[in-house]
Amino acid sequence: MSRRVPANSPALTPERLAELLAERLAALADATVQMHAASNFVRLLEAAAAGAARIFKSPAVVVAENVDGDCLAGVAAGPDAEPHVVPWVVDDTGVPIGATVRVEEPAAWDRIDWPAGDTVTVAAAKLREDRSPLYVVVPTATQTVRTPVLVQLAQAVASAMEAQRSFDEEHRIAVTLQRSLLPRRLPEVAGLDLAVRYEPASAQTEVGGDFYELVMLDGHLLMAIGDVAGHSLHAATVMAELRHAVRAYAVEGHQPGVILDRVNELMCTLLPNELATICVLLLHPGSGLIRLASAGHLPALVSLDGRVEFVEQAAPLLGVRAPRPPDLEFVLPAGATLVLYTDGLIERRDATIDEGMAALGAVATRVDDDLDQFCQRLLVELAPPEIHDDIAVVALRRR
Repeated sequence: MSRRVPANSPALTPERLAELLAERLAALADATVQMHAASNFVRLLEAAAAGAARIFKSPAVVVAENVDGDCLAGVAAGPDAEPHVVPWVVDDTGVPIGATVRVEEPAAWDRIDWPAGDTVTVAAAKLREDRSPLYVVVPTATQTVRTPVLVQLAQAVASAMEAQRSFDEEHRIAVTLQRSLLPRRLPEVAGLDLAVRYEPASAQTEVGGDFYELVMLDGHLLMAIGDVAGHSLHAATVMAELRHAVRAYAVEGHQPGVILDRVNELMCTLLPNELATICVLLLHPGSGLIRLASAGHLPALVSLDGRVEFVEQAAPLLGVRAPRPPDLEFVLPAGATLVLYTDGLIERRDATIDEGMAALGAVATRVDDDLDQFCQRLLVELAPPEIHDDIAVVALRRR
């Protein structure tokens, strides 16, 4: 490959330099939009590398560190090439806060074929002392005096990366909070098999307020599952308050409907702008007798001998002062499996809720001998590849 004529070569007239700058600034604006629209760190790196390659019509590399401390690079072999991400290690020693530019030999950035006979220009951007710098690397022949567009691109990448890092850190905090508040182990109950699955939303999605509860109280198994409206760290903290309230009122010996009445009063008084759905039931293991109360939650599913039935109770959500129906009472037969779940398992953007429940019913006609495997199969067959909402599933089989 022949060496490119530098963008600041005398062969370029002032008019052509002005046109070139305008073209690059327009491409920079497009790249900035694409970076801020990226769904996660890897997609952002790909967008940054692709944007750099289009701006300078050359190979480009963008190197940055994710929230886990892994150093990765977005690599684009040219303006029309598909970008990809690879591990990359850079010596960050002595990089100051702000934007700096240096020229290096391409051997230091050898994961890509650079134009023969040229050096590379490296723009480094570091926003804070506690952040690792990021780098945008392009052939030197593409640069004009003072490399204005390259510096602006590095700053734009840094800004997008900082926003992505903040989101990733909040997502991690919320997921950690959720997991710390969910039951650490399942109770062992004679005559019952229990299994649960909890999957937080994908990293590019804000977490929700899904929770579940399984605990033995005075000879009865308390089961509960709920979902706080909204997706944020705040929703996760509201979830924690509701779960503790359910446990407290259950320990006092109240029936499911009374538990929900009291939790609802607590919400309306102390959390007046919040809404949540919940299903609470008490099961007597010996007889299989269940007493159930719901507050706007999806109906429980019962599967027995290849047949499924949804147990639904129409009732207002938590956070709404309105009359509630009496508790439902029914017997879970020996051999039957009861499934509680949150909407992340069945809701799809391209399907109705009825279609989602029908899909769940079809999958649940067969219950695996291993109840853990059954819960996992529900997720595999029903959940999308990228989970956009938290998913909680609780399954109980009466032997």
